[in-house]
Amino acid sequence: MYRDILVHVDNSAPCAERLSVALKVAKAHKAHLTGLFLLPYAEIPRFMEVQISQEIINQQRAAMAESGKAAEQEFIKACEAAGVAYSWQQTPCSAAEIADTVAMYARHHDLTVLGQYDPDSPDPASTSEMPDKTILTAGTPVLVVPYAGRFETVGDRVMVAWKPYREAVRAMNDGMAFLENAKSALVLCADPNKGARDSIPVPGVDIGARLERHGINVRKENMNATGISVGDLLLSRAADESIDLIICGAYGRPRLRELMMGGVTQHLLRHMTVPVLMSH
Repeated sequence: MYRDILVHVDNSAPCAERLSVALKVAKAHKAHLTGLFLLPYAEIPRFMEVQISQEIINQQRAAMAESGKAAEQEFIKACEAAGVAYSWQQTPCSAAEIADTVAMYARHHDLTVLGQYDPDSPDPASTSEMPDKTILTAGTPVLVVPYAGRFETVGDRVMVAWKPYREAVRAMNDGMAFLENAKSALVLCADPNKGARDSIPVPGVDIGARLERHGINVRKENMNATGISVGDLLLSRAADESIDLIICGAYGRPRLRELMMGGVTQHLLRHMTVPVLMSH
């Protein structure tokens, strides 16, 4: 069970649904929910400091603090309406260290709920390094909520993107609290035996049997991604099966290589249609 959950709160429109998802999970697990609001400040080069008055800087910081108070009020109102225990963290950080700051807080919680990066968001806490850098460095599971859509349920019908890799095993273990409470689970292995790490046989070992021993209603599928990317295959099957949560290991290859060449992690982070639990 997750007993201590962190959710990143900002003033963007999608935050309301992100908070709604976090509250659903917190309520289901009888967890404490902490709202984290960041006050990012720009690093001003010394040669420019003389051109910007301290008054302007103070006004900007005061405006950000006020936006934090407004977000806190909405957070408290939502938590009390849901009957979820809560606390609030509001902290300044460099605009260049937003993902690192979130990762630092994430390490002190069982689960962290973040929003999918929205390239059109004007929020100062929106950065292209979030959530993927947080996933990569936090060392804890991160539940990423799409910036578009509404999610009435989270974790009733779960899909596990499975291969016998370290990242997938870590994600499955981190997501066991969801799996054990799920009504059904689908373990999908795309392109089995394609990679060298898949080719080592383990006689008598069945990942489905392991989940069944946890009391999980599970079925397995092996599918070849012919003429379609693995990421698209996962999202397509998720739509077919009305999946409301995908569990997936993140960054089996170096992050820079995925950023340049693409990969399942980057594809899901860019095109997700349901919440995705990721671990690295």
